[in-house]
Amino acid sequence: MATLLEKRFNFNAQLWVDHIGGELTTDAGLVLVKELMAGFDFTVLAKKLVHFQEDRHYFQHSNVTLLEQTIFQLISGHQSASETK
Repeated sequence: MATLLEKRFNFNAQLWVDHIGGELTTDAGLVLVKELMAGFDFTVLAKKLVHFQEDRHYFQHSNVTLLEQTIFQLISGHQSASETK
């Protein structure tokens, strides 16, 4: 039976996973979610289809990035931002 020894991701070519051994965080599955989102161009679709009613004057992260972070939090079982700290 063939096994997957190493997998590089489309959303970040510098990131890879292997199944040789080691430790894994419980949130590691989010990497696969990110890969799925990259596969169907989530960022492009969100910018095109989701419109935010907000006029922020100073910000570091786009609304689409914040949406993506919220999706990751919900998938991982965190109900609020305070739980992820």
